[in-house]
Amino acid sequence: MNPSSNKRHVIDTVFVICLMLLFLISALTVISIGANIYKKNVATTSENYAQRVSIAYITEKVRQSDVDGNVYVQRLFDQNVLVFEQTVNGNVYNTYIYSYDGYLRELFARADLDNFYPQTGQKILKLNSFDIEKTNDNLLKATVTEEDGSKETVFIAVHSK
Repeated sequence: MNPSSNKRHVIDTVFVICLMLLFLISALTVISIGANIYKKNVATTSENYAQRVSIAYITEKVRQSDVDGNVYVQRLFDQNVLVFEQTVNGNVYNTYIYSYDGYLRELFARADLDNFYPQTGQKILKLNSFDIEKTNDNLLKATVTEEDGSKETVFIAVHSK
């Protein structure tokens, strides 16, 4: 038998340990890079979601209520407010969409009520500001400023008069 083949050297053990450490460091690096990419994707998706949802919400509300001239802009709470008028059981009600205290809010109230507070509206989405204006008889311009300061503007056609 060959006596040198049964001997183990320290260098063999160190080499195996170094290979295992190199593999461990490589695996941790790949996991770290993947986690950072995932975190960035989630943040971007969240920002896009907030922008799309606020504009889509306003646009869809206008489209749902766009009958017989029931969509208009009114000055209320020192700002322009989007108003949807509807009749329920012979009573006229308004739905107001506006921004207050960092939120897009919606308030459903009788049309003859004059004294209600802006904080009574239901919180819909977190945002900095919401501005609506009537550019002509059939067109509304809605501008939403998100929490991060980015602005989204949409023009919404009003088909009924």
